[in-house]
Amino acid sequence: MRVLIAGAGAMARKHIEAYRKIEDVEVVGLINRPSPRAISLVKENEGFGLWESLVEAVKVSKAEILSVCVPTVLHPALAIQGMEWGLHVVTEKPIALTLEEGLRMIEVARQTGRKFTVVFNRRFNEVWDEAIRRLPSLGSPLVYGVQDIRSVRPKLAMHSRSGNGGPVIDCAVHDFDMLLHLFGKPRSVYAAGEIFGSHKPSLAAVTDFAIDTAHITVEFEKGHRAYIFYGWGFPEGSTYWQHREFLGPEGILRLMGEFGEVVEHFRAGGVVETIRGLKENGHERILRLFVDAVKGKGEVPITGEEALEASRLALAALDSIETGRIVTL
Repeated sequence: MRVLIAGAGAMARKHIEAYRKIEDVEVVGLINRPSPRAISLVKENEGFGLWESLVEAVKVSKAEILSVCVPTVLHPALAIQGMEWGLHVVTEKPIALTLEEGLRMIEVARQTGRKFTVVFNRRFNEVWDEAIRRLPSLGSPLVYGVQDIRSVRPKLAMHSRSGNGGPVIDCAVHDFDMLLHLFGKPRSVYAAGEIFGSHKPSLAAVTDFAIDTAHITVEFEKGHRAYIFYGWGFPEGSTYWQHREFLGPEGILRLMGEFGEVVEHFRAGGVVETIRGLKENGHERILRLFVDAVKGKGEVPITGEEALEASRLALAALDSIETGRIVTL
């Protein structure tokens, strides 16, 4: 099964590495302008092609799958064009910057009969397997807390409303996807936000700053709550800290490390169990499941509709920041 990668950055590399571990799959090249980064990636991978046009790439490579690993603003056009040219499509999260674009992608997948999924890799990491296994022991209701604190991001698109949309839609969608999966239907969201990065020298070229610092509260119909803080506007080189917790009447789970490689389970009586060495292997698992779905051996790992609901929650949070009101869902 032949795969094209749209993009040449860190996510493209993750997809290439993951596909290499999947049997009967060959990455045949990149769709990207011939930038130094793209040329370097092609040279590192013998036999890769490099095409600026998706149509040319499809005609030459005879690929069957397209992985979209570009800024979010470009997801819809590439995914739709790929499906219309007969490719099954994987796109990185979030599905799109707007619900309308996401709905269009889902509709084109239906019309063309192509398989389509969005990569929420955290749902398929070992750390989340471990956390989900232990959640029932915490009792109910549960509280989920997140602190994701980082220096200004290295890519301008990550701070642009029209690029990746800022951390609420670019990264907090990971948390929203997991919460929808674990906690069920949300009732309301309230958020407050700021822009901390607007005067940072490295971001001088950004003209449409997205909210980069946000505190989000989500209430769920089953009584669970989430308190989510993202801050991506701190001084260059100052910090990088991710911290997640599930708290319940019978215990606490703490997920630590950039990808939560360590889980601490706090129980009654001062008992603390530490689980280390959990793998950040979500990309491999989700892409393997997608390849199986293309082969007719199962369903896609995450539907476009699921991805759209995570984006719906992110956009509701941004709406709450804009209006100062609680958004009822």
